[in-house]
Amino acid sequence: MTEMRSAKIMSGRVFAGARALYRAAGVSGDDMGKKPIIAIANSFDEFLPGHVHLNKVGRIVSEAIREAGGIPREFNTMAVDDGIAMGHTGMLYSLPSRDIIADTVEYQCNAHCADALICIPNCDKVVPGMLMAALRLNIPTVFVSGGPMEAGTTVLADGTVKSTDLIDVMYATADDSVSDEELLNYEKTVCPTCGSCAGMFTANSMNCLTEAIGLALPGNGTILASHSYRKDLFKRAAQQVVKIAHQYYDDSDDSVLPRSIATKEAFENAMTMDVAMGGSTNTVLHILAMAQSADVDFTLDDIERISHTVPCICKASPSGKWEISDVHRAGGITGILGELERAGKLHTNVHSIDYPTLEAKLADWDIMRPTCTEEAKQMYKDS
Repeated sequence: MTEMRSAKIMSGRVFAGARALYRAAGVSGDDMGKKPIIAIANSFDEFLPGHVHLNKVGRIVSEAIREAGGIPREFNTMAVDDGIAMGHTGMLYSLPSRDIIADTVEYQCNAHCADALICIPNCDKVVPGMLMAALRLNIPTVFVSGGPMEAGTTVLADGTVKSTDLIDVMYATADDSVSDEELLNYEKTVCPTCGSCAGMFTANSMNCLTEAIGLALPGNGTILASHSYRKDLFKRAAQQVVKIAHQYYDDSDDSVLPRSIATKEAFENAMTMDVAMGGSTNTVLHILAMAQSADVDFTLDDIERISHTVPCICKASPSGKWEISDVHRAGGITGILGELERAGKLHTNVHSIDYPTLEAKLADWDIMRPTCTEEAKQMYKDS
């Protein structure tokens, strides 16, 4: 049995003041020292469509943690939208925000003796920032993103109906043949819902990588923000973080810790999947920072080696006409991982927050396998 981090302040005369403050914040005295404190690192704000709904997500996650036997404690980080920040001095603040987010999550959890962590990111720099923090903290952690936006539907001047995303309005901006009226039409239609932008841009790439590296449940990178399955994913992620907290503290099972999961082999798998899915080139910046946070010897040389041996098999926007919702319908991240496994490109002995090996996960979640569960088939079909 491993003593909970919060045990230090949940007993003894010297920490009566700390307990008084926890009581004032809504923690029951009957729960103190008995239930794990689960920090919820949210990133809700009203600047970004990818984050505008995360306040509601936080409430769903908090209630599910409480029902599962944990003590939920939610806090927020900043979230910078590159799409809004680009083209002016705002972009000077984007990448530095990643490191501030990492520090914020680390400081909040350590200052208040959180026993476990669930991260709710979505957009570009928030996902890697929270991943860096989780790998520094090395406490039981689960990631569940806010989910991708639905693709837009734009009726062009000639009557053609086109599936669109943010990159289309950016292309149109630079195209002198597009009139101001046509540009306004793009502006109004390319981003129809909440969620991270619909293509394989940095946000969705990082949420997919989180799934591939083993710190998120299947569907994290591809289930639409607006889909009912995403709400179910929020609840299951909350239940999972309480489960692995008990595995660590009650059973001393350190295999559930982020650094046990995010090994060099797991980083190689994630980068292999990144190349295969045609992920954002920004992932190179972030995956190297994550490796450094985890003290894993994964370098540019490894990325160079992988990029020369792995083909791109997923032509999602901006390198093709397909959107992230199409990737989901085709089997999602576990589908891509399944193809890579059949090609002998993956380490299948790595484990994750929910499976003892990648091989076992793919047996259940790769839709091309005869062993694929009905739950998995239904989740990827009903999108």
